[in-house]
Amino acid sequence: MTLLLKQAQALYMRIGQHVAQSKLSRLRDTAILAHEKVGTGYGGWFVPCGLLGPESLCYGVGAGEDISFEIELINRYGCDVHCFDPTPRAQQHVERLRRNTANGLPTSINDAVDRHYRIDREHLARLHFHAVGLWNEDRTMRFYAPENPTHVSHSIVNLQRTSEYFEADCRTLQTSMRILGHTNLSLLKLDVEGAEYEILTALLEGDVRPSVLCVEFDEGYRPLDDDYLSRIQTMVARVKTGGYRLTYVDGWNTTFIHQRANAESVEGA
Repeated sequence: MTLLLKQAQALYMRIGQHVAQSKLSRLRDTAILAHEKVGTGYGGWFVPCGLLGPESLCYGVGAGEDISFEIELINRYGCDVHCFDPTPRAQQHVERLRRNTANGLPTSINDAVDRHYRIDREHLARLHFHAVGLWNEDRTMRFYAPENPTHVSHSIVNLQRTSEYFEADCRTLQTSMRILGHTNLSLLKLDVEGAEYEILTALLEGDVRPSVLCVEFDEGYRPLDDDYLSRIQTMVARVKTGGYRLTYVDGWNTTFIHQRANAESVEGA
């Protein structure tokens, strides 16, 4: 009986997720540009074709142990990419990739035996890693562990309601850009385990407008309460008010393009 109950609950959750994702997809605007998948099925995103190139500056916030998206931004478009993630395992993953690449050895993606990064030392030099988090203010924050200890992603908002955590420095997007000497962004990816609401709110209150926003609404997978879809829909509407069009929806991954972006001009560093 317990097994049947668990199976019924799992089925109910899958149906609920499908319905909620369908409602999110209805908010999508007509895409002016075609989109292509960049990265693995797990860590990849759909980005607009023709907007990214060697002059593009990209920030990837939330790395984990799959940075295939960031690596492919370098390989495919020649972008300059900065990763932000204070999680110890994420830091170790990037360090292992650099070490293995320098020694001509393969590095697996997410510990998969059949998937490895394909990048040489010259291109890997375009990847810059920062062991800090992104938040709506400059301060030290707690990052709560995932419920499953084999998983890597930690959450500032404690999305999985656990008690174990580590502390790390966080910065606003504006502070991070100022420290790094950047004035414009071509792409900002947010895979931040529920912190996307606060980060996006701070972004929209400032004057930085990345040409492309790739945002995962993680609460869709682990809702804090029954109002999660309303929060996601409200945030999408706010992003649109900030000058963006929602051009692609892939599960809970969303891609926005700013109104100024076009196939001939992308702002970089």
